[in-house]
Amino acid sequence: MFEKLCVGALMAFVFWHPESVNATEAVPVPLPQLPATFSGTLPCASCEGIQTSITLQADGTFFSRQLYEGQASPNQANDLGRWVMSHYGNIVVMQGQNSEQRYFRVKSADSLEMLDLEARSIFSILNYSLNRTSSAETLDLKLFPLNGLYRYFADSGRFTECASGLDLPVVTMGDNAKLENAYLRLRAEPGQALLATVYAHIKPAPPMEGQNSTPSLHPLRFENIAKGDCAPRLYSASLKDQFWTLVQLKGKPVVLPETGRAPGLMLHTDNSRLSGSGGCNQLLGSYSMDGRFVQLNMVAATRMACLSPGNVDAELIETLTQVKTWNILGQRMELYDQLGRLLARFEAR
Repeated sequence: MFEKLCVGALMAFVFWHPESVNATEAVPVPLPQLPATFSGTLPCASCEGIQTSITLQADGTFFSRQLYEGQASPNQANDLGRWVMSHYGNIVVMQGQNSEQRYFRVKSADSLEMLDLEARSIFSILNYSLNRTSSAETLDLKLFPLNGLYRYFADSGRFTECASGLDLPVVTMGDNAKLENAYLRLRAEPGQALLATVYAHIKPAPPMEGQNSTPSLHPLRFENIAKGDCAPRLYSASLKDQFWTLVQLKGKPVVLPETGRAPGLMLHTDNSRLSGSGGCNQLLGSYSMDGRFVQLNMVAATRMACLSPGNVDAELIETLTQVKTWNILGQRMELYDQLGRLLARFEAR
């Protein structure tokens, strides 16, 4: 639903903003005093505005609330997941219950600015800022569908939510009996984790004597449980010793082969060595770095003739000679030229 915030925003014009992530070395803007809630009303193309609050936790989790003003009920959307900072440019990357990532620039310790779905600035007369509130909100959300790994052991259930990784005790109310019984029928051994889907209320449990209140899961409605695992959750990938799969080259998507070598790069720590592929031929070279500035030097490439889809050997080699700066946003690496224009996008897979 966050696509409505930028794709259809009235009178919003989106341009590449090189200063945002890649032109010169940026001084990191900290986010002190976490947890912190940032709140405001964001533009909306199909409603009067979207009341939005995002709470960033110090453990790398976040939760958010949205209210679409002027729309008939249901007009609320809640989310829960993880957040990381970009390596440069002070961009908060968030990924919640769905697979869409959201991006906000840290303008100051007390202000976030929403970016578009490509992590670019939105130049508009409309206001895309969220400001820190006087106190942080408490995690108290109803979410559906909520996916997580459920396990029952020693007469108690626990639920590890997939997007955030939060490990929550399950309260014995609502559909807890259905969830527990379905788990006991399917598990192969005590304590085995199974993938469950529920409609749930995550809120603080009543505090025990002498203990602080902690979040717990109240299973309002049981949907399904099966053998399986959560999809990988958001993390901040390392630049080096990671194979980066090429997904976009000079603004065009790259067709990835179903089998064989995928186009991509790896920057090795040892001897500043570079290796990779354009989808057919093997690429070898070296690199040098100074902060966010990087120079890629290609010294050799095999010379096989390939006609398979996704073969971008020549174009990739030519593009790499133009690279001046880099950035990582979660599991996405971007390479830019000296004017800050995006040349290539990779994903850590």
